[in-house]
This record gives sequence, structure tokens and C-alpha cells, in this order.
Amino acid sequence: MRDIAQAAGVSTATVSLVLNGKAGISRSTRQRVTTAADTLGYETIARRLYGQVETVSVLIEHLPTAPTSDPFNRYVLASIETGARKAGCRTVIEFATVQEGPAAGHWAGNWAAGVLVLGGGDLRSEWIESAIEAKLPVVIIDHFIPGVQVPVVVPDNFSGAYAMTRYLIEAGHRRIGFLRGPSKYWTLEERMGGYLLAVQQSGCGVDPDLIPPRVSHGPEKGFGETLALLDLPEPPTAIFAVSDQAAVGAYRAVASRGLTVGHDISIAGFDDIEVAKMLTPPLTTVRNSGTELGRIAFERLLGMMRGTAPPGDTPIKWTIPMHIIERQSVRKSG
Repeated sequence: MRDIAQAAGVSTATVSLVLNGKAGISRSTRQRVTTAADTLGYETIARRLYGQVETVSVLIEHLPTAPTSDPFNRYVLASIETGARKAGCRTVIEFATVQEGPAAGHWAGNWAAGVLVLGGGDLRSEWIESAIEAKLPVVIIDHFIPGVQVPVVVPDNFSGAYAMTRYLIEAGHRRIGFLRGPSKYWTLEERMGGYLLAVQQSGCGVDPDLIPPRVSHGPEKGFGETLALLDLPEPPTAIFAVSDQAAVGAYRAVASRGLTVGHDISIAGFDDIEVAKMLTPPLTTVRNSGTELGRIAFERLLGMMRGTAPPGDTPIKWTIPMHIIERQSVRKSG
């Protein structure tokens, strides 16, 4: 790409636009680029593999488990794949670690027609900005990056967590523990914000002891934090876990102390993954539809790719409403 740009006297971004048939390039510039490409025998890997089929890159942080085995993300990815198949597109999952991600040169080949960014965590903003600079349509799912001007599709984490905390307060609970998530995830921090506001508005006051530091990770998440809550001089009567996966750890911790969820202590979660209704007792939680997130995000990206998206210079943030699923893990207190 650099060789063609140098030969034609243009930028690599211009070369990318020309070779992928994008608009906005003058006829003379287009001719210079194609002539240079032909002279150098240039052929993109994407064209050899995919021909003219539009390819959507799904950028996600590298996790210890496969994304399709994640109890939430797999529904997002399945929904994206369904939408892509109906639209005649291909999807390619790309991983990023805290050290490595797609630089500008990665997108310069413009093998992708659009980019979906799933989740946050180790995804750095400069990698997303490099796709924007390459003139690719980008939509972020289940994450938000202040200052990055692209459309975003997110669950209403703040309101969902606020509503669940109010639900526990209205059930008579005044000491509500909170199992927080990693601070690198914007959406999980929003959930803690909803919890804090509801507690403050209730007049109970925020007790830092009820928000223990994270000590358990991976499949153990929520376990050690729940033990710390149970060991307080005045333990909480209810625990709100930032995710259903953390709630599973809380269940295990409660059982390890010979206590019973829904009788000795109440537990609530967030996401409504499959395991939520299979726990004993079934988990009261906030429903978060990964299927809807994936569907809406892909529809927005496809509109940008094909020029049918609504006009406007200000990127829109689509917020998916949440609602509480009442089960048997929450009892009335007092």
C-alpha cells in the first residue's frame, strides 16, 4: 500500500479508497492509483479470499475463553452473524490484547467494509480511531469511549442497576452489598453508578464496606467478595451483583457458610444469562438482551456501509431499555 501511494503521489488512505471502489476520489487521482497498482502487481489478500463480498470486522478484546462460549457475548455475535448472512456479508472476529491491536496500516488495505467494536476492556481508543481515520464505518456495542465520535449501541446499564437497587430497597433491604466489576469496563461502572444513586436517594447512605474490593477473578468472580460481606459485623441482607456470573460466585459463597439464598440473604444479578434461571433458587436479575444489541448494531452499521443511514454529523447513542426479571432469590426484609 505504501509503495502504491508513493508511486501515485497520494496517501495510503486514498489508495485504500480507490482499490475498494469508494466514492470521493477524482478521476485523475483514481487513474494514477490504479495504474500504479497494476504496474506493481498489487492484489489485496481480501480480494483473493472474498472477492467482492462485503466483510465486517468484529473487534473484541482477547479473553481466556472463546467469545462464542461467553454466556453474554455469544448472543451478540450470533445476532451479528444472522444479520450479516441475511445482508450477504461475511464477518471476521479480530482480537486485541492490552499490548497489540489493529494499527492504521491494518485498515489501510480496506479489506473490511465496516467495523463493529464489541465491549471494552483492553480495547484502546486509538485502535478504533485508526479505523475511523481509514474512513471505515464503525459502531461500538456495549461500550462507550468519551471523545470517540461514532455511533454506540448500549444497554441502559445505569437505569437497570438503579431500578434493581430500588427494587431491593422497596423489599425492605437497607444494607445492600454490591459486587463490582473490573473498572476497565465502562458498562459495569455505569451499573455501579446506578446502585450508588439509588442508595443515596433512599437516605441509607453509601457504606464503603458494602462495596468490597475485587479479590476473585475468572470463574471465581464474586466468591471472595461475598465472603467479605458475610464477615462484616453487620452483614448485608441483600447483595446486588454487577453480573449474573458474579452472582453465581455469590451463591457458592453463601452456600459455603451454610446459608440459603432467598431465605437467609437475598441476591440479585444483571444480564439474565441462561444460568440465572437454573440456579437454586432461580436468580432475580435485570434482563439485558445481547440478541437485540447485536441486531441493532449490525443494522446501523449496514446502513452506514450502504449509504442508507439517516444523515447527520452527530453520532447517535442508542440505549436499549432494561427490565427486572423477578424470581425467588430475593425475599422481603423486615
